Amino acid sequence: MGNTGVPSVDKISHGQFVDCLGRYASCIKAISASKGVKPGQKSLAELDQYRYGEALDTFALGKTGSAMGLDDVKVLVEWKLRHGKFRPTLMKLVSSNEPDATKKTIQKAFKHYQNKTDVAGALSILTQLKGIGPATASLLLAVHDAANVIFFADEAFYWLCCGGSKGPIKYNLKEYSSLNDKVQAVAKRLDVKAVDVERVAFVLMRQHAEAASANGRSGGGGPDSAVPASDAKKQPAKRKTPDDNSDSKTPIRRQIPEPLFGLLPCLSASAKERGEMRSFSYQDPFPLHHRFMALKEGLSSTNETALIQSWQQLLHDLSEEVDLISSKGSGIVPTIDFANIAKQEQAEGFLADLKERGVAIIRKVVPQDTAQRWRRDAIEYIGQNSRQAKAIVPPDDPSHPQRLCELYWSAAQTEARAHPNMLAAQKFAMGGAWTSRDPGAKVTTNFPITYADRMRIQRPGSVKGALAPTIGAHVDGGSVERWEHDGYGRAGTYREIFQGRWENYDPWESSTRISVTSDLYRGAGTCSIFRMFQGLLAMGDSSASNNNSSNNTTSPLPHKNASFRVCPMPRLATAYFLLRPLFSLSPSTGTWTLDRPQNSILHGAVPSCPQAINSSMHPHLQLDRSLVALPPLDPGDYVIWHPDLIHAIDGRGSDSHNNDWMNSATPTPPPCPSLHLYLPACPLTPINALYLSQQRRAFMRGHPGPDFGGCPAPELSLSSGGNGGDRSPGLLSGGGPDALRAMGLLPYDEEDADTDAERAVLAVANAILFPDLYDML
Repeated sequence: MGNTGVPSVDKISHGQFVDCLGRYASCIKAISASKGVKPGQKSLAELDQYRYGEALDTFALGKTGSAMGLDDVKVLVEWKLRHGKFRPTLMKLVSSNEPDATKKTIQKAFKHYQNKTDVAGALSILTQLKGIGPATASLLLAVHDAANVIFFADEAFYWLCCGGSKGPIKYNLKEYSSLNDKVQAVAKRLDVKAVDVERVAFVLMRQHAEAASANGRSGGGGPDSAVPASDAKKQPAKRKTPDDNSDSKTPIRRQIPEPLFGLLPCLSASAKERGEMRSFSYQDPFPLHHRFMALKEGLSSTNETALIQSWQQLLHDLSEEVDLISSKGSGIVPTIDFANIAKQEQAEGFLADLKERGVAIIRKVVPQDTAQRWRRDAIEYIGQNSRQAKAIVPPDDPSHPQRLCELYWSAAQTEARAHPNMLAAQKFAMGGAWTSRDPGAKVTTNFPITYADRMRIQRPGSVKGALAPTIGAHVDGGSVERWEHDGYGRAGTYREIFQGRWENYDPWESSTRISVTSDLYRGAGTCSIFRMFQGLLAMGDSSASNNNSSNNTTSPLPHKNASFRVCPMPRLATAYFLLRPLFSLSPSTGTWTLDRPQNSILHGAVPSCPQAINSSMHPHLQLDRSLVALPPLDPGDYVIWHPDLIHAIDGRGSDSHNNDWMNSATPTPPPCPSLHLYLPACPLTPINALYLSQQRRAFMRGHPGPDFGGCPAPELSLSSGGNGGDRSPGLLSGGGPDALRAMGLLPYDEEDADTDAERAVLAVANAILFPDLYDML
């Protein structure tokens, strides 16, 4: 056994065993009191009395009373859900069994057990019932033979099979067989019953975990020492609520009243202004508040030698990388067909390239005809919602051909987010690229969530003309927050970079981003959740197929996707724009030196704006050579890029079409506009689940999500007669249960979790999204 302090199952004395068993009643009483009782619901104490009293008296081996039926099973399942981990869909599945078939199956299993004393065979019969896995099946059989069969409880498995430590449980017959062997050994040694071993394990694991928690430890590694027998008088366990996240660091925001759950801005007009992210359009740096000077001094004063050496190496490596990118152009962006993501060799190569370049294209995620239908529907929807659309353009360029359309709930957007291929592509990319150094990190990539973003429309023939003398780009996910402790600093996201070890920085480490606050200043349109990828679904136009085939993919300019460009070097470029404010060019020597003293300038970073990148403030990036256009896109292609990746949306030249068509009283789209939907890939985390709960409310009202601020008039639905946004869950039906869960409309089933850490994430998410259904101890 490990150093858990829990008495070893091999060494526990008969006296210790009896003492622990005697504390079971008080333990259950305290837990039952903490959970409370809802109207019409039995308390845990009442259910426990049924489980260990009435049920054993009625259905025990040798009893001639009534046979166990579906109603009896449901009471036992209710006890299981209240006694241990709540499975939100389990009761519904169990209740869907036919009563007569349930009774016959149970009788068959019990008869098989009586004739052959075959536990595994009886469990196999019981698991033929819907919702009855090996764990629940063992509960039914344990009621039938309490002396020899143990319920497959987590606490029993931890104590008997894991030495008192919490480890992953797969809840399969092989694990139960191991548990059964252990319980037979201890029952024989101490001359006790299996049902008593079950209750002793519960007392040991629960009370010791609470003692460890009281001593400031997490419950994941096991308690330090045993609770003495005299400690029978327990304080009621505190029920954990969604805002009780004492084991995680809570993001904060500057000069903002405490928001909902202490984590997210309220869905109100005062939380965020409605509109696009404010852009930082100045080409030259300017000073910020003097506290940023102190911030920079703190970052640079303890690692001067390492920072200088790392900066010099960074400039050398940047020069070589820019040469490589310039020589390959758009061909450097990795691509894969959606049909090939399940092929191991092709998938591994693609994911390696994705991690190297920070950007990629998954082609044919949805069929072209589907994407083109969505495009037509979206353009019609824009026409129906001209008042809400407000076609946002960059404030310094009214003639800009790119229009960010402030609509969120069109049928096209909703169906695209819910499409099973889209969810599969997001799961593939997140799970294949991102990893975590912390095995217990509260993040899972197996359950993508929906982030309702906007759509972008571009007039045809608008990518023309020469590049501007000073090329500009930006990085999403905040700006000054990347240097601030209360932003990215609290999680150590860029620790290696600021310590002069940028070569060790891993852009794909997820545990250092979970507690990040990327919008300390609540800039309009600033994302407040953890997006593993920005995403864009190409919808194309009617001429797309005629323009994509003959373009030269080694050039960053000629083809129609030249309007969207990326700087495909996530590690080097991120290290550069973070370290750049600490260095300046010495006029006397012509070399770059560490500033002493530091100033308050953070080149391109201004509160509430995205991080601006341009050739004036960031000369070593050589943006005229390192920003490359995406390869040609067909309708249904999905572009993903790292949240720290430098990218640009250009508006060069103009054409003869009306620049302000979407803002007119009766909008008439120009011929064949190109349309893209923003579809980020987001993992499930506690903070993301909190956002999802607010976004769900906005969805049902037809309002923008929390990050997009304000409560304007609801979007008008083409399918609802103008009574609000396209908010019918029926639009999500094509994606099945996964799509409903991604929108927060269906609870997660914890049985789907691969690890205990993932199961914990699902449990917290269920508590946040469905507090009335979910009791968390």
